[in-house]
Amino acid sequence: MRNIVLVLALAVCAPANAFGLQETDSIEIQTEWVVQPAEGMDALLLIGAIGGDVLQGPIFSETIGFLRENISPEGLAAIDEIDFQMRQTRGQLTGPRLALIFSAGPVATLDDVIASAADPDGRLRPGLEQSTYWDEERYDSIVLAMPTIHTALTALRDVGYERWYASTNRPPIAAGIERIAAEVSPVDVIPEQARLLGRDLDPRIEILVVRFNQPYGIRILGQRFIAFYEWEADTQLRVAAHEIFHPPFDIEDESLWSLMSDLETDPWMVSIVEDHDPGFGYNSFQGVINEGATQALDQIVADRLGFARDPSRRWQHADGGMHLFAAALYHALIEDGFDESGGVFEDWFRTALEADRLSPSEVQRRAAAIVGWEAVNAWGPDRSVD
Repeated sequence: MRNIVLVLALAVCAPANAFGLQETDSIEIQTEWVVQPAEGMDALLLIGAIGGDVLQGPIFSETIGFLRENISPEGLAAIDEIDFQMRQTRGQLTGPRLALIFSAGPVATLDDVIASAADPDGRLRPGLEQSTYWDEERYDSIVLAMPTIHTALTALRDVGYERWYASTNRPPIAAGIERIAAEVSPVDVIPEQARLLGRDLDPRIEILVVRFNQPYGIRILGQRFIAFYEWEADTQLRVAAHEIFHPPFDIEDESLWSLMSDLETDPWMVSIVEDHDPGFGYNSFQGVINEGATQALDQIVADRLGFARDPSRRWQHADGGMHLFAAALYHALIEDGFDESGGVFEDWFRTALEADRLSPSEVQRRAAAIVGWEAVNAWGPDRSVD
């Protein structure tokens, strides 16, 4: 297969009114879009699906059933062990977690990720150490799991993954890459994101186009994310607008988390953290807040660039209606005019918390202003379960 990498460089003129943009003589595009395949990444994502991801199971049931019947017993045991350690024990989504770890090294081919599993210190550790995700203790636990991951990946190779992927997946992915690149190129998301974070961002966004990520848009190391080859342009753009923000504040700043102690122990918020479907992820208070802040900011970008979903419908229904902190934060940002002014989001966030503008009662009130009280009251110690 030819290696398809479409780079849509600086200073591209956007067509008038693309994605709702206002009519202009020309728009200088600062965002550099790089769209390419990642066969090795797809193998990692497939391990998560085979292992028992609850949202991926119905989507890929035929492929999962075939592979579970044909992969060697040793390979299948390895896949199940990975799923047990990541998804069942730690509450992590297996495929997305593997994608993040292995994105520190090459992922273009199955051989690339097999080599990284065999030599994580040489191929993965340098990239992980330079990232915001670095944690020595966590890395040591990853290294302990690498022989099992290596067994799972080699079992895929032994069952004919590469030949099957070339005949079944490469052609539609190649077509998807060309379409996606043409559709996203006029849309300039990086300046909007930089304006809201209050810092410069690399103009380059890399989309790895795959098959086995559904239904997840997945952030990996750097300004890179994983997307399904059949997603329409507005979905690709919403994923880009979202994933680049993660995390929008210093998640290691204990002083920031201490300002949210009342919210963390509030019964309504505890219900959201503990009672939502764990298959969606976000199975900690920190995860809910990180995701909520990211969603509030991506909604502003999508609003301004013309590819947004209706915020009320979005937060009433997405992931079972659990992202009500996102709705509340979005309400507060709009009320303050932060969507227009921009600034350093982390500073704004701290100030809002210190002023009790995101106290438990305020979060509920603000969320209700976006989604309605029925959606807000669906959570809490007295919630009704169908």
